[in-house]
Amino acid sequence: MEQGVAMISQRIRQARVAAGMSQDALVAALAARGVALTKAAVSKYERGGSVPRATLLKHLGGALGVSAEYFLREPSVTVEWLAFRKRATAGIREQERFQTMAQECVEAQFDLRDALHIESESRFPARRMVATPEDAENAAVALRREWGLDDLPVESMVELIEDHDGIVVEIEGAEQTVDGMAGLANGCHAVVVIDPGLSDDRKRFTLAHELGHLSMDTSGVATSAGEERLAHRFASAFLVPASIARRELGVRRSHLSFEELKILKQKHGLSMQAWLYRALDCGIIDQPHMNAMFERLSREGWRRTEPVEYRGHERPMRFRQMALRAVAEGLVSREKAQKWIPDLDQELGAPTGGAMTASKLRGLSYEQRSSVLLAAAESAALVYGNDPALAQFEVYDDTEDVL
Repeated sequence: MEQGVAMISQRIRQARVAAGMSQDALVAALAARGVALTKAAVSKYERGGSVPRATLLKHLGGALGVSAEYFLREPSVTVEWLAFRKRATAGIREQERFQTMAQECVEAQFDLRDALHIESESRFPARRMVATPEDAENAAVALRREWGLDDLPVESMVELIEDHDGIVVEIEGAEQTVDGMAGLANGCHAVVVIDPGLSDDRKRFTLAHELGHLSMDTSGVATSAGEERLAHRFASAFLVPASIARRELGVRRSHLSFEELKILKQKHGLSMQAWLYRALDCGIIDQPHMNAMFERLSREGWRRTEPVEYRGHERPMRFRQMALRAVAEGLVSREKAQKWIPDLDQELGAPTGGAMTASKLRGLSYEQRSSVLLAAAESAALVYGNDPALAQFEVYDDTEDVL
């Protein structure tokens, strides 16, 4: 199969999976647009057995919520998923869909970085061999040191990851399908997926847990359950290093109070239950006392819903900021930015009306000019595609013959 044909076929499948459509659903969506296509034809296109005409690519894009140009553009990034823990009820199709949705979000962010000429300076550190809880603790300390944290509290896990050129992807309903999902983009940028519906303290722990999977090489650990325990230990140690735990609780305690744990949860963004495990890991309390505390948590109904809530700032902002900047500079259309980030419309406000003149266009770099012209073309495509009076004309299309 030729490289160009393979790319188009992969992109068609990627767009369909990301849209959450089966091949039958895509056939139905095309039929609603007045395009007759069989499931066998869709399958053939996705296998690379044939290449759609340019007009069909346009209709496929409309049905799948992407531009026709999407199918012809080489992906700007590859993501190697190093940690993917799906729930028992999640099927292969759901797993693939979430990976594809995350891939597309990462791709969009890399495209924006290129358009804005943002250089990626940070590289995620090489993985460390980890086999014991002490190794996991040391790996967490090493990453904190690498990122300049030392013994400082982590104010925002999302901001910390983004400040080191990582990408945090929010996908609604992710928690119902996956327990965790993390990888490396182009081999050096951390990518972590979270559900925006999680509480802030759970987001923090999930992000730290997935960083653990990216930081630790646990190939020598016998079971996946053992790997998960090490990632839990990494997460706790990353959010609350032993030095901070002992500073807050003391070196040795015979009893902890829930009032203390409430304060510490709100101060450090680590749940009360996780604080109990952390105190045990650091030798501050013993197992019998932790068991007694958990029995009280169960009686009070606090294991499901703790009595205090942590309110932090765990929302990805880098993508949003880049999209707003790209729209302001005329590098990306408002429509494309809102497709990436649906709730961006309030921040975009009304169009300013500042036109891109020919002289301004000539003053841009080649890459910036290309981005501006592509944004204009996408806006025009939306106008023509939604106005029957503008779309009622015939175009000679011999693309199939050429391909």
